[in-house]
Amino acid sequence: MIKEFYRLRPIDRLLGENGELNNQEIYFAHPSQLNDPLEGFRDIIWSGDEVIWRNFFRHYLYCLHYVAFLYLISGDDHTITIDDIPVCGSIDNFSTDMQKKCFSKMSNLFLENVEIRRLIRNISNRVAPIRKDELECYLSSVHMFALKIIFDIFHEEQLSPESNKLPFEGNKLLAKVVDDEYFKAINDLSKESDNGNDYLSLMLFMGVQRKQQIKLLSKHNALESKNNKNVLLIDFESIYIRSLEKMCFLEWYTACFMSECSNSSVWGHYGSNHSGACLIFSTEVDNERNFIKLKGIKGWSSTHGETRDWFNLELKKINYGKSQRTTDFFKSMGRLTFSTINSMWYYSSEGERSICASHILDSEDKWRAAYWDNFYNDIMIKTKDWSYEKEYRLILSSSFFDLSEKSKRVLNYEFSTLQGLIFGINTKEKDKLELIKIIEKKCKECNRSDFKFYQAYFCFKDGCIKKYELELLKFKNEV
Repeated sequence: MIKEFYRLRPIDRLLGENGELNNQEIYFAHPSQLNDPLEGFRDIIWSGDEVIWRNFFRHYLYCLHYVAFLYLISGDDHTITIDDIPVCGSIDNFSTDMQKKCFSKMSNLFLENVEIRRLIRNISNRVAPIRKDELECYLSSVHMFALKIIFDIFHEEQLSPESNKLPFEGNKLLAKVVDDEYFKAINDLSKESDNGNDYLSLMLFMGVQRKQQIKLLSKHNALESKNNKNVLLIDFESIYIRSLEKMCFLEWYTACFMSECSNSSVWGHYGSNHSGACLIFSTEVDNERNFIKLKGIKGWSSTHGETRDWFNLELKKINYGKSQRTTDFFKSMGRLTFSTINSMWYYSSEGERSICASHILDSEDKWRAAYWDNFYNDIMIKTKDWSYEKEYRLILSSSFFDLSEKSKRVLNYEFSTLQGLIFGINTKEKDKLELIKIIEKKCKECNRSDFKFYQAYFCFKDGCIKKYELELLKFKNEV
């Protein structure tokens, strides 16, 4: 059984010697290149015992000390970004004894602080799971204290001048936030009802928004812009939380298709104001699942490096308006090796195991199945505002290959899967002729006579875009 899907493309992407049509290419875009800023948004929650929360704050200190050291050696010569935060790293990655000794001092001073210990105890006893806004509040409360310890130790180890030490006591700021009565109040609020949790979420959201305004004003009032200093002093907590998602799921890339091509808005946006063209692909159907055969990076050769081969990718249907599941962070760290998980997260320095580790140890197969189900679930959801697109997606990801380079995300399709092409209402005649010329050459090379051309038009009766076949545009089979 064969089913057809549509892919709208601007003319400048299709034409030319290196164009997508000539090379039979499908480009897979990063989520940041898509039109919805909520692409891939995940509702992450944090819930765990004292073992894993203690390790969480140690991990925060580990990442902060790395970025602080990067700032020391580079100043503003290297712009520090979210990619510089080593969230998937481990204390086992330290290359020298001095680094280990330095961080060990920082960690002991930070984690053995009375207020930090009280904060960790109270967080681990939270009745409801913690979400991003609440987590950012706690990190903001410890941030300057952590930074003070880092630069104090840097100075002690003669890595930084005394002028870089922070001239205040961070403990005074901490004490106001980690108060037991505060946690008792928010736990009581959570126990009352769902409305209690909603009210708490609103308060935390308002707090984070106020903080963002203060950050904006601080940068606006600054005498000069210091990007890296701002990252370290003002932005680190929020950037760190965003970067944590890298620990959970693979980077993913997508190529978008549609089950219909009758919407004028879709043609206007993806088809360059109706001046582009729409490719019609056929798929192989297996148990109501649709697949396209593509050629891309599949393996590694010691002599030739990355090797390319053919494999099937499934076209997955977008769910519009469906609510997202929550992602339990401490049980979803699928990007980490087991050695990193154990050394940084699931065990205390005394060897005590966190209860958060049981989900993997009890049934690894069951955990992996749930993990991949959750991975695809969130990236296949869009709000109902986009439902007119009738979208399906091919998803490309890999735990073995770095696909960040665009060239590695260009896959090839077999010409036999391209069934036809629709000219847009405003497609220029010279562009139509060039498209026809490319298709004619490919049909002759493959001895095809079944390729179909269509012209799009607006049907006033039905109020949508329709197509009619250009029956005279046929290429004879020479066999």
